[in-house]
Amino acid sequence: MKTVVSVNEISEFEIKPKAELGEWKKLVAKETAERWKDKASWVKVSCPVCKSDGSTPAFNRSGFVYVECNSCKTLYAQTRPSEKELNWWYTGSDSVNFWQQKLLKLSAASREAKIIEPRANWILDGLSEYLSNTPLKNIHYTDISFFGKGLIEKIAETTEGMQIVSAGITDGNEKYSSGAVKINTVSSIDNISHLQQTNVLVAIDVLERISSIRDFLLQLESVVSPDGLVFATCPVSSGFEIQSLWDQSPSIIPPDKLNLPSVKGLIELFTASSKWKILELSTPGMFDVELVRQAMLQSPGENWPRSLHVLLDGIDHQGIGLFTEYLQSQRLSSFARIVLRRERSKIL
Repeated sequence: MKTVVSVNEISEFEIKPKAELGEWKKLVAKETAERWKDKASWVKVSCPVCKSDGSTPAFNRSGFVYVECNSCKTLYAQTRPSEKELNWWYTGSDSVNFWQQKLLKLSAASREAKIIEPRANWILDGLSEYLSNTPLKNIHYTDISFFGKGLIEKIAETTEGMQIVSAGITDGNEKYSSGAVKINTVSSIDNISHLQQTNVLVAIDVLERISSIRDFLLQLESVVSPDGLVFATCPVSSGFEIQSLWDQSPSIIPPDKLNLPSVKGLIELFTASSKWKILELSTPGMFDVELVRQAMLQSPGENWPRSLHVLLDGIDHQGIGLFTEYLQSQRLSSFARIVLRRERSKIL
């Protein structure tokens, strides 16, 4: 299992204009409060990674009650809107429309350079390394990512002949410049069973939104071909920023981040199945240290752990870089990248 260090992986929040990002956060809080004032129709879920029902209360965020799984330490919203309600939110809410129509457009140039291109290189390198014997014309590539158009178009530019399907629930109305891209949008974030079998499945920002990562993995068994690859990303609860800031973390904004699995939980889930092999599980997030440092500076009266003061008070730019590399090397950043392979020899 490969661990990658220092690949400059950043999140959408790092490149969005602050004023408009603040406006979006307020819109999310307002809309969730109004839409789900009555939570009678909400559903209760077990741990999305290990299915355990044992948990410890963590915190409340915008009406969503988060708990920590006693078994695998996944952090998740234990009660949440129904699948139907979440599907509506991700396709029809005002805040999602604001994200697509304003934030993504305002940050288009930065997003292209700092997020889309590095992720495209990650995927293309993976194809070159793990599917080197398969001609591009024989590769069927499916992307179910959230807001995945930019990445799909970048991949299409450099993979002439590859069959590409855009299936993300947020991208059903998008138009693509490449004729190689076909659209087959999923109707639900929790159901990908109608998709044609594919050699490559890309799921950026998906695992944090679905009801069960374990059930999603079972669906992938029928969607991903033997020797096929899965590229996925998600926030992780075991990272330095989440563990340090916990209920004050600016990264946890429901209903976009309902599941934050631990690295331990993900490894146990993937290795428990004879159908999958972990080729890469890295936490290449770049901003854990800075996010914690800024939170401490903004709230100097907070009762921060003494260990954080020892680590971060007076830390310089070089120190931040070295500390970040350490967190990455130990899989202790708060953002994970995953590459899985569907095992041919173990398919019954």
